[in-house]
Amino acid sequence: MTRAMPAERALIDEFLPDCDFRAAYEISINAPAAMVYKRVLISDFSASWIVRLLMYLRTGERILRDQSTDDLRQRFQGSGFLILGETPGEEVVIDVAGKFWRPDGGRVLDLSAGDFVGFSRPGQAKVAMNFRIRPETPDCNVLSTETRIQCCDLAAWWKFRLYWALAGRFSGVIRKAILKQVKAEAEAERVLEERIA
Repeated sequence: MTRAMPAERALIDEFLPDCDFRAAYEISINAPAAMVYKRVLISDFSASWIVRLLMYLRTGERILRDQSTDDLRQRFQGSGFLILGETPGEEVVIDVAGKFWRPDGGRVLDLSAGDFVGFSRPGQAKVAMNFRIRPETPDCNVLSTETRIQCCDLAAWWKFRLYWALAGRFSGVIRKAILKQVKAEAEAERVLEERIA
C-alpha cells in the first residue's frame, strides 16, 4: 500500500527546496533499513512490466531490462541522471535536467552534480528525486520517494505544466511500481536470511 508522504526535513531540501511541481509516495517494508537501501541502489527499476510499458508509450522505444549487477552510479553513466547526494543507509538524491515534454526527454547530458543547484538554462526544467528510508517500528521501515521539478523560465513552466497534466499520473504509477518492487525484493531477502540463520 502506498500513502502520501508527510513533509519532513530531508537531504533533497539541500538541492531543491522550492519547486513548481512535486509528487511523493511511500510504502512500508518489513526489512532492515540497510537491506532496503541496498535494494534501492541495485534494483533494476525496469523489471516491472508496467514500468517498461509506460516508458515505451512515452518514448516509443522498447525498454530492455537492465540485469547488470551495477549500482545506480554505474547504470546512470551517460544517461543525464546523476547522484546529487547521499546519506548512506538513509537517503539518496538523484537529479536530471532537460525538456521532459519532448518524447526523448531532452535530457541535459553535460550537467554535473555540482552544477545542479545553480542550473537555470532557459527552456529547461530540473528534477531532484530521492529515495529515503525512515524507521516505522523496530522491524519495519518506510521507503519514500519524492520528485520535485523546477522550471527555469515561464516558457518551460507552461510546457511542463501541460506535460505533467498528461503524464503526471503515469509517472506516479512508475514510482509506486518501483516502491513495490523494492519492497518485494527486500522482504524476500529478509526471509531468505532468516531461513539461513
